[in-house]
Formats: sequence, C-alpha cells, structure tokens
Amino acid sequence: MSRFFRFFLLLFFISNVSYAQKGKFESKEAEFLKVYTKFSESEDYDSKQAQSAKFSEEFKKFISGNPETLAYDFKKLKDKLYIITSEDKKLRFYVWDTGMGGTMVSFDQMIQYSSNGKVKTIYNSDTPYFVSEIIKTSIRNQTYYLVISNGIFSNKDQAQAVQAFTIKNDQLIDTDKIFKTKTKMLNKIEAEFDFFSVVDRPERPLKLIKFDQNKLYIPVVDEKGTVSKKFLVYQLNSNCFEYIGIK
Repeated sequence: MSRFFRFFLLLFFISNVSYAQKGKFESKEAEFLKVYTKFSESEDYDSKQAQSAKFSEEFKKFISGNPETLAYDFKKLKDKLYIITSEDKKLRFYVWDTGMGGTMVSFDQMIQYSSNGKVKTIYNSDTPYFVSEIIKTSIRNQTYYLVISNGIFSNKDQAQAVQAFTIKNDQLIDTDKIFKTKTKMLNKIEAEFDFFSVVDRPERPLKLIKFDQNKLYIPVVDEKGTVSKKFLVYQLNSNCFEYIGIK
C-alpha cells in the first residue's frame, strides 16, 4: 500500500468521523432547543421548574461528556442562550435563563476551557449574571481574557463588570489582580447602574464597558445610578491595566 493511499484513507476516516460527530451535535442541539423553548415559554411554574432543572442537568452532562463541543458553533441554540467564545477558541461561556427568577433573573452557567490539549468544564448555578463578551489580551506573556458580565438584580438595578481570567497549570484562574486603581489592585471592576438611564440605547446586550487600542473604558455612574457620557480609562502597560484618568 502506497504512502499516498494510506494518507488518503486516513483523511477519509477523519472526514467521516467529523461528519458523524457534527450530525450528532446538530441532533442534540435541536433537542435542547426544543426543550429550552418549551419551558421558557411555559406559564405553569411547577412544570417549568422541572423542565428547567432537567434541561440544565442534561445540557451540563452533554457538554462535559463531549469536549469537542468547544469547537462546535451552536448556531441555533445561540438564539436562546448566551454562548460566548474567546478569539482563540480556548474559553467559552454557556449561560441560560432558568426561568426561575423574578425581577432578579436566575442564570445557570457552564465554563468550558482548553489547556494542553484537554478540555475542562465548570458549572455554576443560580447567578444573576450573564456573559456578553470575551476580550483576549496579553500581560507579561500570559494570555488574559477580559470577561464582560451583566447583572440583572431588578428591572431597575443592574450592573456590568469586567473580570480577568487566565489559564495556568490546567486551571482556570479568576483571581489575578491586573487592574490598578489609584489605591489598589483588583481582579474585577463593576459598575452598578439604573437601567432606565440607558434604556433608550439600541444595543442589546448593553455595551457600557469598552476596550479599544489597549485601553479599557469603564462608565462613570453618579450617585443616583445614572450612566454618564464619561469613562474611567485604564491603559494596558507591560504589567497591568493602570488607571490614567477620566475621559
């Protein structure tokens, strides 16, 4: 058997496996979409509670048991869930409304990340935060992910935060303090605000915290919770994001 023919057979085998896997993922995605749509639109609390818990358990089991899902796009399910992936495809957040909250929305969350060829998952339940963006950057030759999250505590009281995540020794770390204020170092910056002060803004999710040309912009919020047009500006240097003033 020639080397070329063996190579062709290998490619054919890989192609068939990939095609079968994609079909499996598409089938499961359709199932999850159907279940999620059903319970999210249900008005029967007891039924909704049971279906929501079942969805979370089954979805968690599927993602954990199929690490290849980190590379799968979930095109249909992304219309219902927040599925946010880093630029390098090494970190992904899955966040969904459980339907069990009131004005304080209750989300379940899965984090999927890749390190040294292995994919790991972390599960968090009943949080008021969903993730809307992941920004990849580098400090001291270490990759950091600036994860933008959004808290919904009531119709009025909400928040947007940026938190630093990194992967070290096969672990996902969220405690590194890379934001330098005038007085201290932080691993997370959060701006709480009155949603009605920005309700007329067209984008959803809201994009209050911004990153542009190695500068991080945090909105200035007054004592009443009104979001102003000014920003606290943090400049990325070789060691951290350092506060440089208001713009």
